[in-house]
Amino acid sequence: MKTVSIGFFREDGDFSILATLNNNDGYLTEDAFSAMVEVTRLALQQFAEVDMEALERQDTPDYVTVEE
Repeated sequence: MKTVSIGFFREDGDFSILATLNNNDGYLTEDAFSAMVEVTRLALQQFAEVDMEALERQDTPDYVTVEE
């Protein structure tokens, strides 16, 4: 698993994304990345009070240029 989107399925069936995480450059070990995904999913679930899911998919680019 290198990229995930964390969110929940709305009543209309769409997936509402609250967070995206990636480890495409391998900065974290696979175990560390999996742990980070689960901790993030559980935190969002607790505070949003809705069942969250982590889907293996890439919904955002790996890099962006930030202009000042």
